[in-house]
Amino acid sequence: MTTAPLSDREIADLCAGPHPLISPFVPRQEGKPSYGLGSFGYDIRLGARFLVPDRGSGVTLDPQGTPAGAFREVACAGVFKLAPGTFALGESVERFALPSDVLGLCFGKSSYARCGLVVNVTPLEPGWRGVLTMALINTSPLPIRLHTGQGIAQVVFFRGERPSRTYGDKEAGGAYQDQTGLALPR
Repeated sequence: MTTAPLSDREIADLCAGPHPLISPFVPRQEGKPSYGLGSFGYDIRLGARFLVPDRGSGVTLDPQGTPAGAFREVACAGVFKLAPGTFALGESVERFALPSDVLGLCFGKSSYARCGLVVNVTPLEPGWRGVLTMALINTSPLPIRLHTGQGIAQVVFFRGERPSRTYGDKEAGGAYQDQTGLALPR
């Protein structure tokens, strides 16, 4: 079976019906940086809530569980300024519900990459549902303005045979299943 990215028509079809792949779904490209349906992917928007590491907390970040006190939450409508050489966790505006035979890969947008921003998101696994938490990393020696409600990254979707285990079936459990916003390591 050859796997190719899903086209705009296929993505739109998966967004119609009672269990949409993406919600809210924008069927065309809008804004700057752009968001919405592209020819072979979907440009997601940056939400207005961020988790910023608290340098004074004295906590060590740990993928096996990081206490909430290690971060402070910042709500920001409009522009969030990311300081040089730092990172923050951001959330997508969109909620995802991946079918058991669809995988999503997320890539940063070129306009932000040219400013030194790295957007890191793990694969959207078959069967996963929720709002994306993204690591936003400023590799530049200058601050970067992140525009909330506008495009931040693109998700490219692939369809294959249903795996024997989906996200919720994994032995380690689906720790981030149905997350409603920003999530720290669990």
